[in-house]
Amino acid sequence: MFGGKETPMVHCRRCGGEVAEKPLSRLVLVGLALLTAFGLPVLGPLLWLPAIVLGLTGAYFIVWAVAGGGRWCRGCKRFDGV
Repeated sequence: MFGGKETPMVHCRRCGGEVAEKPLSRLVLVGLALLTAFGLPVLGPLLWLPAIVLGLTGAYFIVWAVAGGGRWCRGCKRFDGV
């Protein structure tokens, strides 16, 4: 779909639910880009809240890539294989 590669449906080893898979390089790249948002308050004091939200989201993406291997079970809400 949309010119990307179709991947076969993968099921969770724990619950049999659907597993979302993302490329590790993309998760790390987007995670690092979002972590740079911690510098936003330099531009203005009102940007503290967006900086915290974006920074924590970036940290989550990096953990997803490193600890979860790019896989997340939508059924049991865990990193598949961890």
